[in-house]
Amino acid sequence: NNRNGILNSLRPSKEQGQSNFNNPGTMLIGAGFDFDLSPEFRLTGNANHLWFENTATLQNLRIEGSIPREIGYDLSISAIWRPKATQNIVTRLSAATLVAGDGFKDLFDNLGNQNELFSILANVTLTY
Repeated sequence: NNRNGILNSLRPSKEQGQSNFNNPGTMLIGAGFDFDLSPEFRLTGNANHLWFENTATLQNLRIEGSIPREIGYDLSISAIWRPKATQNIVTRLSAATLVAGDGFKDLFDNLGNQNELFSILANVTLTY
């Protein structure tokens, strides 16, 4: 995909390469929650199931016989704390994992036996 985008694109970049309108298509179904536990503290979570609509383009690109459609499950949780109940100090801690499906494992087999990919992010925003 392109920078800051979630849609599949088989173009190398915006500046290079021809447009490709035959892409595998990303399908997503998910659920999430957003709890304000106090004026200072918010907890958010998401669970998504991802899969390719059609893998024929990927099969031709990779010169492979068949590629499974399932990308996997994307699970994330985050906590936001605003100690003074204002937007002047905002801290956020989030964690996400991708539980790889058969299609993802087939495309990225260099992961070895690792079925989960993890990401952890923490940031603080100070506003004067």
